[in-house]
Amino acid sequence: ALAFVTGAAALRHFWSDDKFERDIQRKGRIVEDRFQKIAAKARENGFEAHEKGRGLMRGVDVGSGDLAEKICAEAFKRGLIIETSGAHDEVVKVLAPLTTTEEQFEKGFEILRDATRAALTENNQIAAE
Repeated sequence: ALAFVTGAAALRHFWSDDKFERDIQRKGRIVEDRFQKIAAKARENGFEAHEKGRGLMRGVDVGSGDLAEKICAEAFKRGLIIETSGAHDEVVKVLAPLTTTEEQFEKGFEILRDATRAALTENNQIAAE
């Protein structure tokens, strides 16, 4: 019963007008844009990568479970916990809380961008050997 009371209070608080909904849509566009940029960087390095998902449930399919794993490991070293999904763990995904701030997204994607660059550099060095 307490969960229903809490849920009803949250609905009244967050959805009393359309501001929260518009904010979520705006954040979804930010996440989409950042994943598109990461996909472009991976494509520049020979991977068939593309952004996928909807709203704040998005990811980048980098076409390789090994690369996705390296990106997540590099992100973890930098303080960001992010995981993979997909049939071969080839998708680096975000399932963000609706209340995540734009600043938190920016910081997280800065870390993810740096992690992607590091993973791609490592991958290119291994391929060159």
